[in-house]
Amino acid sequence: MNPPQIVTNTRQLLLETAADLLQRVGYASFSFRDLADAVGIRAASVHYHFPTKADLGVALVDWFRAQDNPDIAALCQAHSNIRDRLLALADHIAEHTCTSGKSCPINLLLSEFSVLPEVLQHKVHAWVDDCINDMAAWLDQGRNAGQLAFPGSAKDQARLVWSVIEHGSQLARTHSDQPFVALMRHLVATMTPTNA
Repeated sequence: MNPPQIVTNTRQLLLETAADLLQRVGYASFSFRDLADAVGIRAASVHYHFPTKADLGVALVDWFRAQDNPDIAALCQAHSNIRDRLLALADHIAEHTCTSGKSCPINLLLSEFSVLPEVLQHKVHAWVDDCINDMAAWLDQGRNAGQLAFPGSAKDQARLVWSVIEHGSQLARTHSDQPFVALMRHLVATMTPTNA
């Protein structure tokens, strides 16, 4: 029987390594053997922690979300003005995705959505919904404070902003002449009230 600390450390190492593989090659393009080789353990040991790849995928979504939560909380704490918060979010995304050689995990999972196990599809769907709902809350707060102006509902605008974030960050990785932060600054400028 493995001591609890070793089990916990191995599971954490597997998640960190799987996250790296996912962001570099996508969900379908790495196997448990690839993961085991990268960590330096037997493939059977991966199955001890994650019986199926679907189990690993679900755990990875939870892991990515747990990594993001403190960063998003810090952005909210540091920037009460929603325009400033959106620009700070753009800087954060540019630093962690556009220039890191890694893709956004949501982008990758959405691009493979039709071939993901159903349980993982549900997990990704809920993640996207939460991202859009959180963005809608920011935008609603910004409009109520007179910091932002946009037509229609905050949720519709959140879908637009979120689409620009997801696709703009990918475009910036392949087209260096179209930097992501500049794209986000332009989007935020279109939501800036004329009297602001």
